[in-house]
Amino acid sequence: MSIKSSAFGGVTLTGEDAKKFLNQVRYGRPKAAATASAKRGSAMLSQMQKSGSVSVTIKKSDAKTPGRKR
Repeated sequence: MSIKSSAFGGVTLTGEDAKKFLNQVRYGRPKAAATASAKRGSAMLSQMQKSGSVSVTIKKSDAKTPGRKR
């Protein structure tokens, strides 16, 4: 059971870590935030392909660590 990686290559999972990863890929369900993000990304890609540009609005976060809810 190990995870091997280097700065110049990929990541290799073995043993139990590999089994857990495969089960997550096969049977895991995405979180609602991930599904919403993928949907927005698809819409942006479509807009980029049609017009050649995408407009993005950025909001300032009050959280100490952006992207994390506590």
